[in-house]
Formats: sequence, C-alpha cells, structure tokens
Amino acid sequence: MDTIFSLFKRTPMPQERRSYSKSFKAQVIAECAQPDSSITNVALTHNLNANLVHKWIRAYTQKNLAQQTAFIPVKAAPPIATQQVLPATIRVEVPHSKGVVVVSWPAECAAACSAFLRDLLR
Repeated sequence: MDTIFSLFKRTPMPQERRSYSKSFKAQVIAECAQPDSSITNVALTHNLNANLVHKWIRAYTQKNLAQQTAFIPVKAAPPIATQQVLPATIRVEVPHSKGVVVVSWPAECAAACSAFLRDLLR
C-alpha cells in the first residue's frame, strides 16, 4: 500500500558543482563594476546566482586589498636644523644715578622677580 509519503519520495540527484575560469569570473566582476549595472542583472544574464557573484567580488576585493597593504619603502628627509629655544626670561632696565641696572630673571620665577624688584625700588 502506498502512503502519501512514499509518493513524494525523491531519489537523490547527483550534485555536480560547476567551475568557472578565472577569466570568466574577472569578466563578470568587471561587468558588475560598470556604472549602470546591477549585480543581480549581471548574474541573471550569465545564469548565475547573485550570491555567487557577490562571493566572487568579495574574494577579488580581499585579494586586491592584501596586495595593496604591502610595505612601501619611504626615504626619510634629513632632519631640519632647528633653532635652539632659550628659556623665557624677564628683562628689566632700571635707571639709577650711577647708571642703568639691568635685571634678567627666569620667567618661571616671576613671583620672586616681582618681590626682588619691589625691595630694590623701595
């Protein structure tokens, strides 16, 4: 007696994967890169699954990215002579009866310079 399940029983079909040449893949990828084309339309034109074409594009871009990330030798420019930066100083010229008094003081100690000049000018 046949059951409903026995009527729909399938015999396994042999699965053969199709293989495509590198030049064909490159042609399909180039067609997809055209400005007014879609990956789906290109895939349908060549009787391919759009997911397969996406896979080819990902593999192609990863391969190109790996080739671009190689080290490139760079020639370093010779160091530029820089001016020696002197620490900032406070310079005050105070006129006196016996001549001009010149006071040079480090800018970091501005408070001490102020106290010194205050005592000097009293």
